[in-house]
Amino acid sequence: MEISVNSASCYKNDNLIFRDINLTLKNSDIALISGSNGSGKTTLIKSICGIQALESGNVSINDVDIENKNSTYIENIIYVGHKNSLNNDLTVYENLEYLSALDLSINSNNKLKIEEAMNYFNIYKYKDYPVKNLSEGNKKKTSLARLVMTKKKIWVLDEPLSFLDDKSTDIFINLMIKNQKNKGITILSSHIDLSKNIENIKHLRM
Repeated sequence: MEISVNSASCYKNDNLIFRDINLTLKNSDIALISGSNGSGKTTLIKSICGIQALESGNVSINDVDIENKNSTYIENIIYVGHKNSLNNDLTVYENLEYLSALDLSINSNNKLKIEEAMNYFNIYKYKDYPVKNLSEGNKKKTSLARLVMTKKKIWVLDEPLSFLDDKSTDIFINLMIKNQKNKGITILSSHIDLSKNIENIKHLRM
């Protein structure tokens, strides 16, 4: 598996967000995108997922442009945004049930997998709580719990460490390392330097 960002440039309202970004990742690679607020990290993350259009350049998986009808990017990429993509009126369990139904890599008989995901992030005790009643940290853990369930190989994550305490950060880092050992690829934006925690991490500064 290989994902490449090739000479990518992006404008919004005639303002340059980033120019000529190049990044190639293969099995077991992790890329950390860092930079100040407004530097374009989220826009780049969304471009990698096909959510944000590029002015020039492209993103490809195994040399196939993700905009090509033959691209397998939907089958291979899981995106977790900064805003968590949770329904505040649904419970933790209901949110994970809904999100897992949208992920074709997860077996439809997923009750045990959902429980495993909640236990991994220590949120099982909140399974019947509406998300709106959770702390920001537990909302983040609920959002990240889908990574425990998915079989997709490319994780694209926007600020996954925000609102996590030190213990939860370690839990998440261990999950990334597990994905790395399983030959998965992770692309994440963060203000935190993870190079001391993870081997062979690539650092893209915006």
